[in-house]
Amino acid sequence: MFSSELIRLLVLITLPFIIEKGRDFMKHRAFNLQKPKPKPIRNNTRFDYLIILLLTSNIILQLIYAIWVKPPNIFKDTGVSLKTSTKILTTILTENNRTIGDNEQILLKKFESYENRLIYATFGEEALVDCSYCYDLTDYFIYIVPNIAWSYVIMAIVLGVATTLKRKSHWRTYGVIWLVGCGMVELFMFASVDYSKLDSDGNIEFLYCSIYFYRRLAFSALSLAIIFFDKIEERSNMEVLNDLTRKLESIIYRSKALSIQRTSVLKDSNLRRLFTEFYKKVEMDDNTVSSDPRYKEVRERALSKLNVEKLMKDAELYIDDINKLKESETDSDLAVGMQSSTSKSSTQSTSSTSSFASSLLNMARQGF
Repeated sequence: MFSSELIRLLVLITLPFIIEKGRDFMKHRAFNLQKPKPKPIRNNTRFDYLIILLLTSNIILQLIYAIWVKPPNIFKDTGVSLKTSTKILTTILTENNRTIGDNEQILLKKFESYENRLIYATFGEEALVDCSYCYDLTDYFIYIVPNIAWSYVIMAIVLGVATTLKRKSHWRTYGVIWLVGCGMVELFMFASVDYSKLDSDGNIEFLYCSIYFYRRLAFSALSLAIIFFDKIEERSNMEVLNDLTRKLESIIYRSKALSIQRTSVLKDSNLRRLFTEFYKKVEMDDNTVSSDPRYKEVRERALSKLNVEKLMKDAELYIDDINKLKESETDSDLAVGMQSSTSKSSTQSTSSTSSFASSLLNMARQGF
């Protein structure tokens, strides 16, 4: 079943993938050695358990199909050779089943030709019995392709649902490569089958049944790997910078929207009056709360637990770092991190962060 040509094909298909994954493994290993502390493992959610249940059910189902629900095969069931005469085969079937059904009668009639027996061993019972337009090997090959493709489609759906989880999202690429590779190998084996070796020296090779068995095992192995090997939930520096950029841009857009809203309110006399009354009421409420003795007591107690001087120093260092990043336009890390945004948005984002940090520093100096 596994010839030298097939082994060479498998090596050619998987070698680039193995090299690339090896490089990624070494990079992640070097990065993990530099980590000061491992990240805490996220607890599984209900959806995580549903995905695990789906994959476990798929493994059990695939194993059931591979071991117990096999394609029908008269020669394997009776233990006879492909060259056994039709009369002997009829006698064995009669002894086992007592009555021969319509399907067996069609098969026995077709088994009068040794070529049909080879087709049966290669493409299975369904192709030989049900294909009404098949006259040569190519027709039989085309007939079984949709049935094979349908099992891959179902497995691809399971893969797509399972990889909706972030911790298993990397398996979408690996799973597609695995399924495409298995499909290519399967088609190659059907297309390059050597009929002269199917029944050599009494060793019968039923290609359709063998490939069916290994296909189910491959699907089970993929589902098992998805269950046990999760993605390391860590973000690279680029992902962190891009996330910060998006959040700063959203802050800028909200600030602009609030400014436009404020301007629109102040232009209208009625809205301006309501605006002024509202903030006067808020100021009065703040003054009432601030003058309350219990509030002062709780405030002093909270401030006594905080190291305000350390907070001020940290805020000053934070502002200095932001200003340095803003001024150093030749910094390669900043340039790479802000590559996805325009230069105008980047400048506004940094200015907004600097202003926000400055306000925090002023609040700290005022004792909140």
